[in-house]
Amino acid sequence: MSIEEQINDTIKKGFNLFKNNYVALIIGTLIAMVGMILIITIPPLIFGIYYMCIQIIKGEKVEISDVFKGFNYFFTSWGLILVASLAVVAGLALLVIPGILLAVLFQYAVPLAILEDRGAIDSIKRSYSIGKENFAFSLVLWILLSVISTVGGLTRIGVLLTIPFISLCICIATHKLTAKTEEVAKTEETAKTKKTAKTKTENNKAT
Repeated sequence: MSIEEQINDTIKKGFNLFKNNYVALIIGTLIAMVGMILIITIPPLIFGIYYMCIQIIKGEKVEISDVFKGFNYFFTSWGLILVASLAVVAGLALLVIPGILLAVLFQYAVPLAILEDRGAIDSIKRSYSIGKENFAFSLVLWILLSVISTVGGLTRIGVLLTIPFISLCICIATHKLTAKTEEVAKTEETAKTKKTAKTKTENNKAT
């Protein structure tokens, strides 16, 4: 599948899932935005929005109250958001481009923390690795979602649509790329096992 096809598939699935769950997602996002008035609640509520999206992708029923499930990842959310944000800001200070590259590579960190129950640093490392292996796709996706985010940011109501939609698309992409990584790992492991078995067979014949 080409990058264009992957992007189209991700956006199409994101739109369809959003359309089928827009009430819970919009109200959940609204609650999160109001709750973010308190600085300490910002990272957990970001996680809460992603948690809702992941539930939807898994085909499970999503409730508006699921946005508060992000508090189950309180320390992870704070650690991840702080480390990733500081790294991106530092990169932006270094001629901008390094910061943009880190933003592209780190975009899967939050979904990974929830999907694979990883810690903050481990999620960032895993996202960096996946983003690096699928850089072209990740870059195009990031640019497209950044444009959508900018358009949504032009109006207050717009962000209630773009935030959950963008989160859905990132979760869909994360789910796809992790499945792809696992498939490659299994293929490599199978090839390694066959090679080992072949070597043992040849050694036995030699003796």
